[in-house]
Amino acid sequence: MATKAAKKGSPVKKANSVIYSVQQTDKRDTLNVKQVAQPSALKGAYSSLTTVSAQGKTYLLGYNSTADNIDIYQFTGAAPWLQADPQQLKVGAGYDIIEPFTLGNEPYVACYKAKTGVFRLFAIESNLSVSGTGYEFFRNHEPALTQGFTMVKPFTCFGAVVFMGYNGTNGYVATYTLSMTANSVAGAPPLLMTPNWSHVWAKGWTRFAFFQFGGENFFFKTNTWKPNVNIDHVLDDLTQGTVEVASNLNDALKDAQTLNIVQPLTLGNGDPYFVTYMKNGQLTVNRFHSDCMGWTTVASMKSIANATQVVPLYVGGKAFLLVH
Repeated sequence: MATKAAKKGSPVKKANSVIYSVQQTDKRDTLNVKQVAQPSALKGAYSSLTTVSAQGKTYLLGYNSTADNIDIYQFTGAAPWLQADPQQLKVGAGYDIIEPFTLGNEPYVACYKAKTGVFRLFAIESNLSVSGTGYEFFRNHEPALTQGFTMVKPFTCFGAVVFMGYNGTNGYVATYTLSMTANSVAGAPPLLMTPNWSHVWAKGWTRFAFFQFGGENFFFKTNTWKPNVNIDHVLDDLTQGTVEVASNLNDALKDAQTLNIVQPLTLGNGDPYFVTYMKNGQLTVNRFHSDCMGWTTVASMKSIANATQVVPLYVGGKAFLLVH
């Protein structure tokens, strides 16, 4: 039976941000989730908070679509926890989705606009800047249109970087493989994005959480149009798309239709988990079962209310959660 976190700390009422350490214990179905900091470095609310590893350090990237830059914070894993960097990533305004990734040991950031379907991919330089106009990719014809995605996630498959996009309004889904080219035009990184597969799912899927078992890619998702919770598998042959592993799990997920945030979390030896968050501050951590047919809640606690972001952070082999 799942138990609550060994050390929950006191619920925080006034802080805008809270950082928790997440540690495995000698009990499989218990995690030690402990509040370790209330950082004040973040400049305000962000529509996107994501992380990237660069130069052996972990950075938090904060973006608002009304700004033309991405704010950078170094995450240290100990006091002072978050430090604002004077450098900014000048990527432009108006993006709906920001997703960092790594290719060839180098950090990049993908910026996406749903209306136009344009991906713009920037290399992050050693001085934490971006140069040039980035690599642009879009498709306005089949296969694999790029317009209207409400979810875009990068993941790796047999060492290749893959992007999946999904349109929650009409159910359209597609995948694309990213590779490096021998050279590129001035100002753009040497990248090539290639369509793999497209399909139409049901509309209404949201709160995606991608994770791996044995190097295989899976993802958790919930549907708010027709209440449902699924775990799907990305097939090894990317041109064949995905297949459902488990479906109709709605009754197994507490508050399945009213959850505000779902995020994947990976601990220690690669064990995959997912985090859920409600606007009232209720936060849970859940361990995926190895058969991908369900999960067990291994920690439950009260965090700050009305957060808009829950971000997994990793440094020095340790895992943390930022609630902001």
